[in-house]
Amino acid sequence: MKILDIIGDNYFGNWTKCRTGCRAVIIRDGKILMSYETKNDQWMLPGGGLEENETDEECVIREVAEECGVVIRSSPCVLQIDEYYEDCKWLNKYFLAEDVGETARHLTDREIEAGMEPRWMPLGEIFQIFSTHREYDGVDEMRRGMYYREYTALREILLSELPESIRKKVAGKDFRIDDLGKSGSKIFLFDEFVLKCEPRILENSPESGSENSPESGPENSPDADPAGAKEAAFLEDQDKTVEVMRWLKGKLPVPEVLAYEKDEKYRYLLMSKIEGAVACDPYYMEHPKEMIPVLSDALKRLWSIDISDCPRKTDIDTVLAEAEYRVRNDLVDLSDTEPETFGEGGFKDAEELLSWLKENKPSYEPVLSHGDFCLPNVFIRDGKLSGLIDLGNTGAGDKWMDIALCYRSLKHNADGMWGGKVYPDIRPEVLFEELGIEPDWEKIRYFILLDELF
Repeated sequence: MKILDIIGDNYFGNWTKCRTGCRAVIIRDGKILMSYETKNDQWMLPGGGLEENETDEECVIREVAEECGVVIRSSPCVLQIDEYYEDCKWLNKYFLAEDVGETARHLTDREIEAGMEPRWMPLGEIFQIFSTHREYDGVDEMRRGMYYREYTALREILLSELPESIRKKVAGKDFRIDDLGKSGSKIFLFDEFVLKCEPRILENSPESGSENSPESGPENSPDADPAGAKEAAFLEDQDKTVEVMRWLKGKLPVPEVLAYEKDEKYRYLLMSKIEGAVACDPYYMEHPKEMIPVLSDALKRLWSIDISDCPRKTDIDTVLAEAEYRVRNDLVDLSDTEPETFGEGGFKDAEELLSWLKENKPSYEPVLSHGDFCLPNVFIRDGKLSGLIDLGNTGAGDKWMDIALCYRSLKHNADGMWGGKVYPDIRPEVLFEELGIEPDWEKIRYFILLDELF
């Protein structure tokens, strides 16, 4: 366990009083459980003071239950931060925990008066809030100290989970956390590089031991894949991403691979940082005549690359095979789809959609396909393409996959479905004019529907 000291400017040099507090770091699906004082607009990690005849673990379990109404399973203490102010020493112990149930909340009078509520918040948003601790210097010293402590704790805990080789490369460097994507990965943004921590084992995969895995579920059949076979293929495909990125060096502006490591939970990809702004940056959304030609140029540059030695295949049959695995193992999020895809007038469920996709495969137009060509994955600088990111699905695939996803991204970033703001000056159809092609709406619909299963 690591121990850090925070010594306040007002510390007397020795302490006569000491108190211990225990706090929990509970992260689920990219969100972290927080205690929020609505009357004071103040955030804190759930926890509180150690009571007499109580162990540290008992304390953190009790405090989270009382403040948040959440039952947790806690690890041993992973970090201790000792604070010194005036004649006091405060021992703050941090525990990684997992939420396993709910219970009644029991707030103190002070917590009731402060309007304390439990909130699940995006990890990146909370990390950013705590990083503002300097703004309270000389204004609200109590909040400044608490935010600095919580910022330090989250930073240390998050970095401690990284492989040692990568931890050494990022040691001492400030970062923020990106919550923009939907992949479930943790993205650490440093000044010089980007670290992507991607879950290594698919939820509900055979290796995860889920009740929905082919090995344990009722859908297992004699001709099903052997337990772990699909998982092995998935891991191999993750490794292919790094191979593709290295293959693209010098061909396209993509991040340079600086380090790549794996453990039992994650794969860690440390990359150089692409300069510029994403295509969905407010400036480019307000200036579509600057943005859409760059999208067209990026697509044309992708498609111009010789794919004869491309390390990965992402043709329709390959993508359909992965889609089938996702459907079979209940990995499809039906809440994150186009409104008309499922329900009245649409498909009954993911199984029916998959069957339709198999029966209606379009003709194949092979190119180097990005695989997820959407506005957040395209960077622009000085009016030109400065880089492409999120290359996890890049390979020898179909050009209409890129066209379809680019069109959808333009449409929904413009109509407010993604991002919440409407940009009436954007006409997604201009993309086809820039590409010099006629839209094939059947293929566009097909690939948008195929992407619904991912």
